[in-house]
Amino acid sequence: MEKNVLGRRNFLSNMMKAGVLLPLAGTTGLAMAEGPASSILNPAYAASVIPDRIVLNITKDPATTAAITWRTSTVAITYVEYAKADAHPEFVAKVTRVSAKTMALQYDTLQVYYHSIMLMGLQPATLYTYRVGNEDGWSEWLQFRTAATTGRLSFIYLGDAQVGIRPFWSRVIRKAYAQLPDAQLIIHAGDLVNRANNDDEWGQWFEAGGYIHGSIPSLVTPGNHEYTHEDGFPHLSVHWKKQFALPENGTGLDALEGSVFYSDVQGVRFISLNTMMMEEATSASLLYAQQQWLENTLAANPNKWTVVTMHHPVFSTKKGRNNEKVKTWFKPLFDKYKVDIVLQGHDHAYGRGMQQIAPYGTAYVVSVSGSKMYEYEKMEWADIVTGHLQMYHLVTIDNDQLDFRSYLATGELFDAFILEKRNGKINKFKEHKPA
Repeated sequence: MEKNVLGRRNFLSNMMKAGVLLPLAGTTGLAMAEGPASSILNPAYAASVIPDRIVLNITKDPATTAAITWRTSTVAITYVEYAKADAHPEFVAKVTRVSAKTMALQYDTLQVYYHSIMLMGLQPATLYTYRVGNEDGWSEWLQFRTAATTGRLSFIYLGDAQVGIRPFWSRVIRKAYAQLPDAQLIIHAGDLVNRANNDDEWGQWFEAGGYIHGSIPSLVTPGNHEYTHEDGFPHLSVHWKKQFALPENGTGLDALEGSVFYSDVQGVRFISLNTMMMEEATSASLLYAQQQWLENTLAANPNKWTVVTMHHPVFSTKKGRNNEKVKTWFKPLFDKYKVDIVLQGHDHAYGRGMQQIAPYGTAYVVSVSGSKMYEYEKMEWADIVTGHLQMYHLVTIDNDQLDFRSYLATGELFDAFILEKRNGKINKFKEHKPA
């Protein structure tokens, strides 16, 4: 008995040191991990004159535009230099230089500068190379390919990173990238970090993804852990709008900008929704504004496919974890406009379903990619629910077929299904059992 107790204590101690959060809410470990951000900055993530935290952001039209953000310790004028990629290093003589916009971030003892640029007039389906900085310090040359205007599209979807980011989440995003290096975008479905304003955790997120963040456009949507409540009201992370330059085609409301937007990529409309500003909306106007924007965006959608990403799920993986406002305000529109698939996080388990739900043709997926796990149970809506697994998902859309594949962090195919689009009918669902 004493040996078992001692063994469990040692196990939990080692897990906490490694960055894993205890799976059950309300534990001491959870309270520790979700405490206030420390004013002591980690020197390993200190900014310098050399640009870091470089992100290629999703734009409204990734075929012709690219949005890049990065960070330095100085306010000096910085640039993006870019050109069509060329195997000859002499391409540096033909680069275009563009001045960046700079914004200061001062929070607690942190003072850094974020820089951003929107490259316009790019050619579709073209490989570009770029670097950021100035004569005091340049980044390495990175490469990205603009989206095509039509044809096969592939992307990566990741649930919550949140906890164990550097030690555990790093292997997930790297494995996903290694398997699908030509993905046109990566969806991060909220809770990228555990404490919204903690610079150390954001440093881990950027370190774990490394050059991947600067090579494939990121479509990030905020979760509840991207918010603070110092005064009792929800406030988006001080980092969010400075380190991400996301499409400004949303509601126009400051509380929703940078989190509610869409991007059209090769016949697919990707929509990001802010579920925190549904579940914890500070006014009825925020509820109506986001709902009306969603309806307008779906009604005017010229694309064959519609993919929605948001944090709080419509259907959860354990009883009692209900998100009533999300279900009440969003789901009727998903039904009405026959949204093809909704990619979510928050529940720290894996669940997906379509066959058990009312026949509107929408597939729902919940997933987690970090090390924080919740308990789960069989749910009426779901075709499958499981948990305590770090996962990533690779999705390919080609003409009338959406191929969804779920992989374990170790690379094994765990689950797979196909949605087949049919004229005048709901999507046909075909499940594939991994061999």
